[in-house]
This record gives sequence, C-alpha cells and structure tokens, in this order.
Amino acid sequence: MNGSRNLLKMMNPTIKPVGDNLFYIYPLPAFPSANLFGKITAVLSPLLGGIAGVFGESGDKKIMDIGVEEAIPHITEAFSSLSGDRLEELLRSLLLSGNVYVGRAGTTELEMLTEDASNEVFCQNMQDMFILAYHVINVNYKGFFDMFGDLSGKVSEIWKKMTSPDTEDSTQDSLET
Repeated sequence: MNGSRNLLKMMNPTIKPVGDNLFYIYPLPAFPSANLFGKITAVLSPLLGGIAGVFGESGDKKIMDIGVEEAIPHITEAFSSLSGDRLEELLRSLLLSGNVYVGRAGTTELEMLTEDASNEVFCQNMQDMFILAYHVINVNYKGFFDMFGDLSGKVSEIWKKMTSPDTEDSTQDSLET
C-alpha cells in the first residue's frame, strides 16, 4: 500500500500558467530526480553563490528589494562559468523528461512537452522556458531546499526569498507587464 501512495504522488501534477499556456508538471521518479539534481547543483551553485553576495551579511533583503545595479556584478560573475551547452543540457533534462505536459492556448488537449512542442511554444518567448524550468525545479526540489536550510541557513534563505509567495506574485506581476 505504501508503494501505491508514492505512485499517486507522481500522478498528481502541479499546474502552472506560463505565458499563454498551462503546464502540467509531474514529479520525477526518485532516481532520475537524484541524477537531475546533480546537474542542477552544478549549474546553480555558482549562481546561488553569486546571488548570496547580493544579500550581504545581514540577509534581511528580499530578492525584489535588490537594485539592479547592486545585483548585476554578482549575477554576471555567477553566469560567467555557465556555458550554453551546459544550460541547454539542463533545460532538456528539466523540461523534456516526459514529466511536463502543455495545454496550449485555444486547445483543450494536453501534449507532452517535446523538442518540437518546445520549439513552437517557446519560439520568441525564451524567457517562458526559464520560468517553466524554475517551476519544475520548485515542484521537484523545494522540500530539499527547505530541509537544507535547517542545516546551512544562507543558501536556503536565498531559495526561500526567491520562492516566497509574495516574491512569486511580484515576479509574476512584473512578467505580465
């Protein structure tokens, strides 16, 4: 019976609107999720380290409270180690693993997000691909970052600031304008 509960978790999608589409994000199975987490941390560790510099020692700022001029040097340095190949590999792993479905605007059918569907959905809207990747990471790893905070504090606090409901609403509002 316990195994059935885990399968049920995997069968319940989180639905997120991104751009003009609805995306249905299913949790990844445990071992593929662990493999993907290694790729994510390899890409995000320099970025989180760079963003940590923005928050300073006090850690009392929220992500939306940081001025662009203050954040740019840290973010630029963090992205300097990121290659296009690594980013593409990560995005493919996050979005094309058979766990994301898209309901395109004007249709009632869902289709698995494939490379062809991605090309159509994200053409001239590449920012939506990154927003969706963020949602996939949040669905699959939010609990890890929450737990990690009990052990390490600063990285988890940054993650919480980036994913808090008031920040998410502000981010969504700024994306819609």
